[in-house]
Amino acid sequence: MKHISFEIFPSKNIKENISFIKYLEKKNPKFITITCGKNDNFEFVKFIKKNSNIDIIPHIICNNLFFLVKKIINFIKIKIFNFVIITGDNIKKNSFEIIKKIRNFFGHIIRIFSGVYLEEHKLTKNLLNEILFIYKKKKIGINGFVSQFFYNYNLIFYCISILKKIGVNKNFILGIFPKKNIKEILYFTNKCKIELPIWLVKNFNFINIKNYYFKNLKKINHFHFYTFNKKEFVEYYLK
Repeated sequence: MKHISFEIFPSKNIKENISFIKYLEKKNPKFITITCGKNDNFEFVKFIKKNSNIDIIPHIICNNLFFLVKKIINFIKIKIFNFVIITGDNIKKNSFEIIKKIRNFFGHIIRIFSGVYLEEHKLTKNLLNEILFIYKKKKIGINGFVSQFFYNYNLIFYCISILKKIGVNKNFILGIFPKKNIKEILYFTNKCKIELPIWLVKNFNFINIKNYYFKNLKKINHFHFYTFNKKEFVEYYLK
């Protein structure tokens, strides 16, 4: 059985928020994740939870252990127990040590999800280091891993084959990048240092990118869509 989930970001437009969430509800997602944005996401998460039946997993940045614990306690008060704990763009140290402390402090009252960057990350730099990092995070009790978006399927399936050997594959969720415009795709792949095959760039306007994605992902059971809060992106991939 295939599962889907979505990522959204906090927005000030209440009517648009409600409309988009109600639309996502009809897709029966396993959960939605809510990014931090420029501001704290607590009030936004609280608002969405009040107006939706979808399971919510907020992102939390590892910027300060005290504030991180405080945030988690506040979320627990509104009955949210699942979290994506990430390093964040401006943090020089990775999330491992803080996640380890969080797990020791809260035990298994909470479930923790973590990001996976199989092509490059500023802190792991290469594939071997990233896989070792994933293994270490699994050992401290990470419940699920959500991958960065990608286009290099050979690399992804090679990594998945290794992750199977260390028992991570059952908790592995592949990120899907729903942009349809090649200029936007090039911008984000360059920014995130994601490999985009040259043949795909040259022939982008002549192939069905949706079919290309899912034909290569038949064996994957869970997809996580980075929605950019755009209904048309989700609709294109799921219609």
